[in-house]
Formats: sequence, C-alpha cells, structure tokens
Amino acid sequence: MLRLAVIADDLTGANDTAVQFAKRGINSYVWLNSNDQDLLPPKAEVLVLDTDSRDVSPSSAYAIVEKASRALYSAGVRTVYKKIDSTLRGNLGAEIEAAAAVFEPEVIVIAPAFPSNNRVTVGGYHLLNQLPIALTEIARDPKTPVNESRVPELLRQQTECKIGYIPLDVVMAGIPAIQKAVAERLVQGEKWLVFDAAVDEHLRLIAQVGREYRNVLWVGSAGLAEVLPEFYEWSTGDKYVPTAALGPVLLVAGSVSEITRGQMVSFLKTPGARLVQMNVAGLFRDKDAEIKRCIQAARALLMAGSDVLVTSAVDKTDVDNAVAAGEGCGLSKAEVSCQTAAALGAVAAALAELELAGMILTGGDTAACVCEKLGAEAIEVVAEVAVGIPLGLLVGGRCDGLKVVTKAGAFGEEAAFSCARDALKGGEIYGGNTRKL
Repeated sequence: MLRLAVIADDLTGANDTAVQFAKRGINSYVWLNSNDQDLLPPKAEVLVLDTDSRDVSPSSAYAIVEKASRALYSAGVRTVYKKIDSTLRGNLGAEIEAAAAVFEPEVIVIAPAFPSNNRVTVGGYHLLNQLPIALTEIARDPKTPVNESRVPELLRQQTECKIGYIPLDVVMAGIPAIQKAVAERLVQGEKWLVFDAAVDEHLRLIAQVGREYRNVLWVGSAGLAEVLPEFYEWSTGDKYVPTAALGPVLLVAGSVSEITRGQMVSFLKTPGARLVQMNVAGLFRDKDAEIKRCIQAARALLMAGSDVLVTSAVDKTDVDNAVAAGEGCGLSKAEVSCQTAAALGAVAAALAELELAGMILTGGDTAACVCEKLGAEAIEVVAEVAVGIPLGLLVGGRCDGLKVVTKAGAFGEEAAFSCARDALKGGEIYGGNTRKL
C-alpha cells in the first residue's frame, strides 16, 4: 500500500529522500518519468517523483509540479512531501504553490534543515557548514545560484503567499510552544510556516506538531523526511546485508562542487583507482570524438579490473578552463554545465553493460542522463552507504537490476566515494533495508 508520495525537483535529491524511508525497510521507488500516468509500482510504499524542474522557469516548474500533483491525487494519494534542495536552489515558491493548489493543505510545514549533513536553519538563516548559504559556493552555482540566505525572505521573493516563521527559541521550548505559535500564525492567515532547526531533535518536534493536522503539506530536504516514519508509526525493517560483487566500479562525476572535487582526490588515492578526464575544450570542438575517446579509455581500464573515475574537472583550474572553453564557443556557464553533463552521461551509459559491481553517479543532471539513456523506468532505493547517499537498483531498461549509488554534489565526507565503492562491492553499509542483493 502506498503510504507517501514525494515530489522532488532533481534525481539525486529524489534518491537521497527515498533512502530515508528505504533504510527503515519501507519499499521506496523513485519514478523517473513524472508524466507517466502509471504511477504506482506494485510494491511501492513510498513513491518519489523526479520532476526535473529545478533549472526551468518558475512558470514551467509550476505547470510540471501541478501536473504531477494532479496525477498523484487522482491515484488516491493524500500524504505528500514536497522535497526541496537542502541548499535552497530551484523554484521553491512556484513548486510549493503548485502542490498546495492541488492538495489544499491546512498548513504547509517548511523545514529545509538537514543537521546530520551540516545544513541548519537558525534565525531564519539557512547555513551550510556554519556559513549562510549566500556566502558559500552555492551562490556561484552555474544554473541556480542562491543569493538570499534567509528562508522566509527567499520565499517571499518567489511567491505572494503569506509566509510565517517559527524561530529557534520557540522550537527549543518544545511541543506546547510550537503548537501555540503555529495556531497564532494560522489565525493570521500565514499557512506557509518556515521553521528553524539546528539538530535532528528539532525536526522531530516540528514533525510531531505537523502530524496533528489532518491535511499537511510537508516541505523539506532529506532531513525532515528522515523523521516522518516515527510519527506516522510506519514499520521498520532489518538492516540491508551486503554481498560480495565481482567487477570494478565506474564513478562518473558531473558535479563540479568543491566538496565533490575533494572526494574525487580522495578516491584517486585508493588502490586500483584510475582517472579518465574529459577534455571539455575538445568536447566543444568535436563532441563525438571526445566521447568516443573517453569510452575507449575507460573501457580498457575497467576490463583490466581498475575502478575508474570519469570526470571533466578534478580541481578549480579544470572548472575555470571549462568555463573559458565554453565562453570561446559562445556558451554560458549553464550551457557548459548541461553539455558536459550530457557527454558524461553518454560515456556512462556506453559502459554500463560491462561486468560492473555498480556505478556511482554524482550530479543530478548526469545521473538523470544515464538513466534516460539506459531506458530505466525507476530506481528502487534499498540502502544508505553514507549520510544522505543512497544505493539503489535500476528498474527496467537495458541494465535492469544494476546497482547505482547517487550523490548530490555538495553531500558527503571526504571518503564518500570510497565508502560507496566498498558498499557496491559488498563492504559495510551505513544504513540498510531488508533486501539482500
């Protein structure tokens, strides 16, 4: 029986939310085509739709999310989680409006914090690694830069709906104080309520109060999603038990975030790891030739048993050179990002049918491109290999059952890729599910 539907604006975000349920033994699927009306995989208890709407215009995002919401509503779904980026990128206002127009909630609980992954909201300011989000690399994102750190103000810039705010001192005061504050805001017509949260326990308090309302629209990152099963009293399952897997691991890194670059450097220091670097300038001169070169180089290394990283940028100089190469061809930063992600996706898709232990994909655009080229219909998310980093199985297409780890660009510790590789090969799993692969 379907318990919850999640609407996410990109693939890695969809997966890192799905894993919050999957690691408890709740059957969780990420559906890759939100336009498909057949939305209910038979075993799904949590269904996550990837609307791929983060980078489009607000009006387009509204239309996409409204259509997805109506399909879910028609399928009988009434409990909905609107997943937003934990660094506030994308069309937050338009997408929340669209979901609210269909599900007509009494209250919209907005809590983007993910404390266990160094994202907290304090004083209305959203912080990444203790810095206001507008002072981090997120402000330089090539597609969706964030230049406002105050969550209520950011939403006011994106919607005409009244925004309420519940500060940290109220949350810390406990359930009665939160209940009183929420009731007062609702009387004032402030249905959209932004909550501060600095630790996981704050999210639990927020969820407990929100659960008291008959019809609530949950809005948050993977952090708030993680605590919801406790308050819906959903059953939990046994830990996922990894099994040994033959073959190497293919890591394709489409993200150019500072965090991902550090993780790549760490990965390349491990025994048996090799690098194939895409030449972005060469890609813009002759796309087919550069993609073919990368495929051939990576295939040779993989067939020799090496774990292979394919990426366009290992350091900041590589990123700057890629942007400069794009500018020389009349391309914007966003266009450089899109074309590079598509090329990396083409390389990964061409290599996916080798005897691999699995693939690691970072960057939502790259991951989505790989899934599309392989014809996958969904990802069954089964385990968490590190905080917010899921492992799943492709469903349908040319590589049905292939194990895939996805990672949002700014997620994870330095050893994240090494942990993911070890998990794919049968090593220790951080979180788990009932299913043994």
